[in-house]
Amino acid sequence: MKWYLINTKQRFRFALRNPIYSLKAAARELALADERFLAALTGTRALQVRRFLQEPFETSEFLAHLRTCEDVFRQGMVSADMWAKKVLVQYAAVRALRPETVVETGVASGVSSAYLLLALQRNQKGVLHSVEVGDSSYLPPGQQTGWLVPEWLRTRWRLHIGDAAELLPGLLQGIGPVDMFIHDSSHTYEQMKFEFELARPHIKRGGLLLADDALWNPAFVEFARTDSSPASAIIRGVGVLKT
Repeated sequence: MKWYLINTKQRFRFALRNPIYSLKAAARELALADERFLAALTGTRALQVRRFLQEPFETSEFLAHLRTCEDVFRQGMVSADMWAKKVLVQYAAVRALRPETVVETGVASGVSSAYLLLALQRNQKGVLHSVEVGDSSYLPPGQQTGWLVPEWLRTRWRLHIGDAAELLPGLLQGIGPVDMFIHDSSHTYEQMKFEFELARPHIKRGGLLLADDALWNPAFVEFARTDSSPASAIIRGVGVLKT
């Protein structure tokens, strides 16, 4: 099943409400614009990135797991779409870059974490360190942080519960150079700026810094403007910056 056929009704309604955005998005799909950008950053080919975007929905065990979790997921304060293009962008970036060490902030139910861990499994290398404050108000009743991540993907996962402001400095210092850093915690200007500035010195040259919901405030755009990055862009709401 193609990724863009998932939740077709919701996508159709969104297109009706946002026709200009949807037309531009369709044009980008046809031109492989997002794929070309990620390919240039990671040294692969655009068509290979397009295949990476499709992979999660061709992995029957992963797809079946998401389907079984969907009803429970909808009971929580939903802050993520299980089928959104933005989580596929993160997945494809991991597949293309083949990182050894990935750090993400923000877990909640674990949608992005599950995709990232699937990518690491497909790469057969790498570890994901996830920092989560542990706010149960973003979870379905009775569920724990990261409940959506299947057991068979957890061997490469290191979950750290606590405030990112307190945990990140020590974590980044302790694990050594990072290949990819992903901000997906509180999307306030102050929190995003804090995480970018803290993480940037720990990311290897040629690594990636990603920011979910990068259009919510100017933090990512300002950081990219002042950083010495060779390339940066916002793809489907995800800020991507090469170090």
